[in-house]
Amino acid sequence: MQQVMIFAQGGQALGKIDFTENDECIDFTLSQGTLRMAPSYMESELNCTVDEFVAAGTEFIRGELRRVTSEYPSLARNSHVRALARDVGLEIPE
Repeated sequence: MQQVMIFAQGGQALGKIDFTENDECIDFTLSQGTLRMAPSYMESELNCTVDEFVAAGTEFIRGELRRVTSEYPSLARNSHVRALARDVGLEIPE
């Protein structure tokens, strides 16, 4: 989650996300607290506040962690999964 925070606050990660399976990318720019995302595979752009971006990302991570630890209980004991869960304020039972 720390990387998301650095990214959303305009840290060194700000710029572009490339995909390994194709030439598509998503460009990110930050201006006065508004994050602009422009995917190369769409003819439009998306805008939101940094707080909205971080909240949506955090909730996405929480939801996926809940799902994968439910489907694969052994993941709930993985130290990296547990650390990520702590970073997003999620308590997962072992």
